[in-house]
Parts: sequence; C-alpha cells; structure tokens
Amino acid sequence: MDATRLNTFPPRERTAPTNDVTRRLPGPLYAKPGIVVTDQWFVVAGYRYPVSELSNLRTGRGTRHPLTVRAIVVTVVVLLGLAATLGLTGDPTDLPAGTYLAIAAALIAPFVLAVIGDRLSPRAYELWADYYGITVRLFYSDNEQQYGQVTRALLRAKEIASLGGAAELRDLEPWRTWRRMAMRK
Repeated sequence: MDATRLNTFPPRERTAPTNDVTRRLPGPLYAKPGIVVTDQWFVVAGYRYPVSELSNLRTGRGTRHPLTVRAIVVTVVVLLGLAATLGLTGDPTDLPAGTYLAIAAALIAPFVLAVIGDRLSPRAYELWADYYGITVRLFYSDNEQQYGQVTRALLRAKEIASLGGAAELRDLEPWRTWRRMAMRK
C-alpha cells in the first residue's frame, strides 16, 4: 500500500460526512514560517482566514519602487526639455558632436537607472480576495516561486472546501489516477 495515498471509501460511503475525508488529508497544503494553508484555514502574518469565506480570488502586481518611478519621471522631463531646447535652437546641424553626446547621456542615464531599479527591486506579486464583502490583500511576495506555491495551495483548499470534503485527494489530482491506469496496461 502506498503510504502517501489516502484510504478510499467503498462506493456506498462516498457521501461521507465533511470531517471524515478532510480529517484524513496528510497535513497542511503549504507550510512555511509565517504562512500555513490547510483545507480549512489560510494563515499568514498572524491573520487567520477561513478558506470557505474567501471568494473572488485574484492576483495582481504591486507598485514599483519609488526610485524607479522617479527615474522614469526624470527621463520623461529630460526628454521633453531636450526636445524643447532643440526646437528653439534653429538649425540642429550647427550643434557640435559633443552636444549630441551630452544629450544622449542625459537621455540614457535616467533610463538605465529605471531599468536597474526595476531589476533590483521588482514589483511584488499580490493575492487579493473578498472576505465578508471587503476586498482584502491576503498575501504578497517578491518571490515568484513562493507566490505560485501559496496560490496553488489556496486554490486547492478552495476546491476541497467547495466539494464539501466529500472528494478524495485522488479526485483533486487526476494525473496520479491516469498514471496508475496507464501502468496497468
């Protein structure tokens, strides 16, 4: 018998009480320091949300770092200032080559700062939901992998809650069943 596989109910007991199946789940769906997702609760940063009360789950991205925003604004202002200056100078072919190099540096420097700022401090990934009619940011992280794991665990917990606990774990992971069926042939 596979130790990771749940015991299955005989066909007549498939409509078992809610707690009978959920009690047999092998533990939290996701557990790291400060974050726990179980089939009934989503606990993050000391806040505890019942999974069944979370609705309209959606994702988003956080704001950019203030340095990045300022660099983008400076780039736009410098570009507009240079365009106005060149427009007032009459013939742009009379300008020496050093002036064009200074213009290029003035345009490139803030742009490079904006790109570096965006790479060093990327926008956070956010998970939002409606909780008792109020839109709440449940979770945010700069780490895309952790964010994906938490989101998938919460979606799986929502699936378990929506099925009322009457589903077996193999119903939530059909690829395991298909793989076993393929191995029998």
